[in-house]
Amino acid sequence: MVDNKSKKYKNQVILQSVLLIGIIFVINFIFGIFHKRIDLTEDKRFTISPPTIKLLKELKDVVYIKVYLTGKDLPAGVKRLSDASKEMLDEFRTIAGNKIQYQFENPEDLPDAATKNNLFKQLASKGLVPTELQVNEEDQTSSKVIVPGAVVSLGGTESIAMIMQPQRGDASPEEELNRSIAQLEYEFANAIKKLTIISKPKIGILQGNDELQPIYLADISNSLRDNYEVDFIDFPTVKQGYLENYAAIIIPKPEGAFTDYDKFKLDQYLVNGGNILYCVDNLIAEMDSLKGGQGFTGNHKLNLDDLMFKYGIRVNYNLVEDYNCHYIPLMKSSYGGNQNGSLAKWPFYPVVTPYSDHPIVNNIPALWFRFANTIDTLNPKDNNQLKKTILLTSSPYTRVVNHPAQISLTLTQQMNPRAFRMGIQNLAVLVEGKFNSALLNRINPEEIKQNGMGQFTPKGSKEGRLLVVSDGDILKNNYSPSYQKPYALGFDYYTNRTFGNKTFILNCVDYMVNGRKGLISLRSKQFKLRLLNAGDVKSKSNYYKILNTVIPVILILLFGVIYNYIRKRRFSV
Repeated sequence: MVDNKSKKYKNQVILQSVLLIGIIFVINFIFGIFHKRIDLTEDKRFTISPPTIKLLKELKDVVYIKVYLTGKDLPAGVKRLSDASKEMLDEFRTIAGNKIQYQFENPEDLPDAATKNNLFKQLASKGLVPTELQVNEEDQTSSKVIVPGAVVSLGGTESIAMIMQPQRGDASPEEELNRSIAQLEYEFANAIKKLTIISKPKIGILQGNDELQPIYLADISNSLRDNYEVDFIDFPTVKQGYLENYAAIIIPKPEGAFTDYDKFKLDQYLVNGGNILYCVDNLIAEMDSLKGGQGFTGNHKLNLDDLMFKYGIRVNYNLVEDYNCHYIPLMKSSYGGNQNGSLAKWPFYPVVTPYSDHPIVNNIPALWFRFANTIDTLNPKDNNQLKKTILLTSSPYTRVVNHPAQISLTLTQQMNPRAFRMGIQNLAVLVEGKFNSALLNRINPEEIKQNGMGQFTPKGSKEGRLLVVSDGDILKNNYSPSYQKPYALGFDYYTNRTFGNKTFILNCVDYMVNGRKGLISLRSKQFKLRLLNAGDVKSKSNYYKILNTVIPVILILLFGVIYNYIRKRRFSV
């Protein structure tokens, strides 16, 4: 009787085991054909956004991606970023199939130093500059030269995806790496998008009112050409309606007055759903005017104040001094008639760290402003439905000087934080919605029509966007006469530091053209950083080691004892 019962039990065990193995095999086979992942994370870090899915599914040719951020001896944080890159590309391949091909290449595996240096030069010429990374791990600091990105190619053309984001300076290494992981989807998707654009929207950069000349806009205009057609427009010569051929226009630091007809053309462009990026200096204040040690502010008299006022924006005639600022070079006399250069903090050069979660400024590095004005937001009667968003502000440690103001280099010796108590100042404001004409009830529509000035539209039926930045130099690149080439936008050759100015301008244009529906929405993607308590990990390391090694063994032994006890009772006579 016992033998029959034991035999029957053994047969049941064998049958159940066979069924279990069969079920596992079938499940693996099904999921091998239909790959599907369920994202259970709170911040949906493994979920690909709809714009990226649409981009990948519409690929016509194979995209090749070569990632250089890899290696066996990478610091732990960088290794995590490299692994996250592979996981992201696996997700891309799941969506696009064989249209996405990638490989990881470690420069350290090259046969000799000359070959490696040649690769570094080639990558640097493409915009992927090798960098020396220092990562703090416990009590040690590791240093390693890495290539922080990937080269994406399609049909003989290439673009760059920056895997490791530029450091913001106000965050820990863990936060910086977490931010880089959050931006992986945007970087890879944006690099692919650049290669797949067939019909590019047109961007116009205005000239003719003493704006920045093309040589000082070379870097931003060349960068915009990756995604757009860029034209320099002689604005005073074009007719009303001409601007409507452009998805967005940029007004880069005008210094000459706009005529009433110029204002009419700008107004009607906005009313008809246009997008304007207006980078302005209301006051004349330049470092070149301080060669004698001091100077006074002047007024550009641009004749645009009334137009901006009707849209709910007032750029004030003042200058922001910020204790959180960049440096300028100073020459100090020394014995023997020689001069030695030194760097000093210059309060008129605010270093602006974006804290807004708006996709234009979210997750971008600090920006470099020069002689910025403050901006007030208003609620005009004719345009009180417009939405206003503060994108950039100064630090809380500021003071404001009104025009006319004396600017003296002696301010570099008066950097007392107690003197900067005027709080946060607005430096960039986005206005969006359906614009009503700022010239409503101020002009005669029939007179405009008779004079051939164009058709007057009093109220907007399409949504437009106006982004005002109170610093014209935000998009000005420096130029090297000796090398006869422009520097990168945001690069300061005195400190060898690169700010986030270019990223900001590119994001501005991208948002104005595509709104939140484009890839710019991925800029808002953030992952919560859940860090272990480093102090507890260090002080209780032995406790955690014992907990993770001894406890599992005890649990297994306990399970074995209980299992044998139950088995003996079940099969005992």
